Amino acid sequence: MPMADKKYAEYAQELGDEFLRLIILYDTLEFQKFVGQIREVATKTGSAEWNLQADYYELSLIKMRNHYAQVKLSSEELLGLMQELLKKAQKVSVPQIELRIRYDVIQSYFMTFENYELAFEYCRIQDEQLQEVSSEDIPEKADYYVFIANTYYRFKDYMKANFYYNKILEEKDNVRNHFAKQHARNGLGLFYSEKNELDSSDIYFRAIIHSKPLSSENEPLRELWNGIAEGNIGNNMLLRQEYDQAIPLLKSSIEKVLRYDDYPFAAGRAVDLANIYLKKDNLAEAKRYIDRATAYNKNDKTPRNIHLFYEVLSKYYAATGNNTMSVAYMDSTLEATKQSEEQFSAILLLRMEQKESAKQQQELEREKEKRQQAQLRALILSLGFMVIFGLLGVVFLLYCKKRTAYRELVRKSQEWAQTTNAYNGISIGNKEIEQSISEVDRQLFDQLQQSLQFESLYRDTTLSLDNLAQRMRVNRSYLSRAINLCTGKNFNSYINEYRIKEAVRLMSDNSEKFSLESLAFEVGFNDRKTFYTAFRKMTGLSPSDFRGNLRKE
Repeated sequence: MPMADKKYAEYAQELGDEFLRLIILYDTLEFQKFVGQIREVATKTGSAEWNLQADYYELSLIKMRNHYAQVKLSSEELLGLMQELLKKAQKVSVPQIELRIRYDVIQSYFMTFENYELAFEYCRIQDEQLQEVSSEDIPEKADYYVFIANTYYRFKDYMKANFYYNKILEEKDNVRNHFAKQHARNGLGLFYSEKNELDSSDIYFRAIIHSKPLSSENEPLRELWNGIAEGNIGNNMLLRQEYDQAIPLLKSSIEKVLRYDDYPFAAGRAVDLANIYLKKDNLAEAKRYIDRATAYNKNDKTPRNIHLFYEVLSKYYAATGNNTMSVAYMDSTLEATKQSEEQFSAILLLRMEQKESAKQQQELEREKEKRQQAQLRALILSLGFMVIFGLLGVVFLLYCKKRTAYRELVRKSQEWAQTTNAYNGISIGNKEIEQSISEVDRQLFDQLQQSLQFESLYRDTTLSLDNLAQRMRVNRSYLSRAINLCTGKNFNSYINEYRIKEAVRLMSDNSEKFSLESLAFEVGFNDRKTFYTAFRKMTGLSPSDFRGNLRKE
């Protein structure tokens, strides 16, 4: 009852801590009592805000009981309950509940349904509302930005991710946003490490270590964040080949994060140590840390960066002379990398931003209209026709924008198809790899390039790395190495680039000459599905969309 007379920011911490305590204890009777007390406050005060608080925690109880199989609701049913509560919060304009529920909805679309397009649309709405509130009113504001920033980072849209990370760091320091700022520093550090600007990266990781908690409430996770920062600095030292300096940091990092059961991060740092010991020809220690990484991955339901794990196994078996296992794990590395790139790619995000379905548009417009309903009620009759024509105009503009974007993709694809794949000495972004490209590699790649360009070998649907190596009378591994070093691509990606460029040229010259299925075989693909996947990945369009958007004379 004393909370009912206060602003949300004044009681948010206390109420949130009690909620987390009950979630951790998983005492349903205590939780029901907690929800009942909130409902009683709502009844006595007649407060819509407290009534929504009760609804939210009641829904949390349902989700908790569903997780432990005490009730049986499908993911769709749970999402429906969340969306109903979101609409209710929008109707009575209680932003703290609206933001909290929409956050749960976004997570559901990302994690459960993998409907990334709709999830990003909700992120956009979330961002719009966050701009209308301050941290003084909504203390957890920075936490919502963290999720949006990390999601854009995962999809390799680093520009937007960095925009939100910096937005978090610009927030005034308070107890609630301390760890959000640690997330932001870590994200920016990873970004600069990805760009190989390691000194800038270290600045952000060291800022995590030097950041002092504002209260005792921030102390429990300080050691975890220090472990994460040490591990990332150790990884940067590995990239600099400062192996002896990296080892103690990586070991300390693993020890600290395991106290908080952060198995994915510990696995990544164990892989770093295995790589270092391989560089130092200490196979026994390398194997010990590979085994530790394996054990950590088993404790994680959804292991991350599995391609790095396969890669170090490939290196280990190569060092022990077991070439069969080395090649097998290298193939697994390439496949895992490909799957990750296809699932979380910037191209996928670009296509999602361009594509607007009618059903999703109606849902988002309905949400927007309901948020504005209170202000527009008195004007709805006079503005009715204007809204209708405005919506028609929006639909038309979206269609034009989509059409223009598709035609721009066609134009860029046609320009790209005229370029060659030859190695031209330009750095591929990694000094260590660039320096490792020998003259033999360049000559072998030039020989391969001439064979592909003048004999069009890529049109052979049976072409493989093995028979191409036999044809050129070179070792398969040498040829694979030359391709990887000179192009930064594996064999399949490299050959498929030739095939897609040929398909673009053929369709541009005479789009009706081939059916799409016959075109796939004409340029060297075994089946239509593989052709479609490769074409969409490299051009951003399906073959049918490309053909449909070719400019007529």
